[in-house]
Amino acid sequence: MTLPSDDHPYWHVRDVLLRGAEQTVRVEMSYYKYVPQAVVDDRVIFSMPIFDFLNARSVEDRIRKCPSDCEMAIHSKLLTSCGAFLHLPMIDMSTGSAAQLEKLKPILGKDFSGFVWFKSGRSYHGYGSKMIEHDHWVGLMGKLLLANQVGVPHTVDPRWVGHRLIAGYAALRWTKNTNHYVDMPKKLKSPYSGLP
Repeated sequence: MTLPSDDHPYWHVRDVLLRGAEQTVRVEMSYYKYVPQAVVDDRVIFSMPIFDFLNARSVEDRIRKCPSDCEMAIHSKLLTSCGAFLHLPMIDMSTGSAAQLEKLKPILGKDFSGFVWFKSGRSYHGYGSKMIEHDHWVGLMGKLLLANQVGVPHTVDPRWVGHRLIAGYAALRWTKNTNHYVDMPKKLKSPYSGLP
């Protein structure tokens, strides 16, 4: 598989990591099987040295090696040169309406403008534009749950938030191998395509 230029989230994540390449040592990813309503998050986790990750052909090779009954995901968890972990903020929406992304503005405040959005098929994925500390990441995940209001359809996928808090990192899909998903993630054009 060849990564489409500009459309695939790889290119956004790569740009963010290029700005902090001296700080990031390894990027974590996984192959996983989606099982609806499952409590267990069935994943085979692997990591790539930053210089391999910055080479699109290395990532394409990892995508090609993904088993046909699995999907490949990028994780928020990034190992730094001092042995600590930072996170790339990520959001998995429940809604298929781009207009609903506005509901996150009052919850995320100034952080909202830093997100770049991708149509993932039935909903949207959001990626931040700067790395954050673990405590900030936990706070972000809590805020995402608070974006869901009682009596109306969820804005953010609460099961995704639950799985990610249990695991200690966020993860978003980068492939479309199985019938559960309708498309690969593709960059959403303005007004939600990045920083103003």
